[in-house]
Amino acid sequence: MNRTWVGVAVALLLFVCSDSGLPGHTSPEPFTDFETLSVDNRGCIFDCPVFEVRIFSDGRVRHSGPIFAQTGGTEEFRIDRASLVRIAHALREAHIDDMRDRYVDEADGCASVMTDQSTLVLHVNRGRGKRNKSVELYTGCFGGSVPAERINALLEAIDHVTGTGTLVERRIQARPRVH
Repeated sequence: MNRTWVGVAVALLLFVCSDSGLPGHTSPEPFTDFETLSVDNRGCIFDCPVFEVRIFSDGRVRHSGPIFAQTGGTEEFRIDRASLVRIAHALREAHIDDMRDRYVDEADGCASVMTDQSTLVLHVNRGRGKRNKSVELYTGCFGGSVPAERINALLEAIDHVTGTGTLVERRIQARPRVH
């Protein structure tokens, strides 16, 4: 009998203390639409910096790639929740899921293509079982159906929060000069 009461008491405590047993309770809404969001800047024929910035849903930001390897290595830091919310908002505003997977040449919607430019790859990882999305943009691809304004707005939001542009510029200045 005592054992039965202990079992009932434990079950009641588990029910009362867990939020899954409360009617109408739902899990809190996530404040990002991604597990990771990355921007990969690939090289060009000239001296374009090659790097990646990866933003994690827990606020970690990691800058890596050859420009960082040449000048001290990967840089990682954290951003606050408000900054993550800003990036998540910019990602939603960009409507990345409505974009083509690539904007590289005329077949992809470029009205004109200038050679020898860098390529950006935006990648949104939403987690297993969810729709992930990558968009490859050759920066020499102009006009037509290229959503340049939406992509630029997203990149500006990422740069504003993470300081990527300033950080890359400092790393470029720190590179050993070849004479």
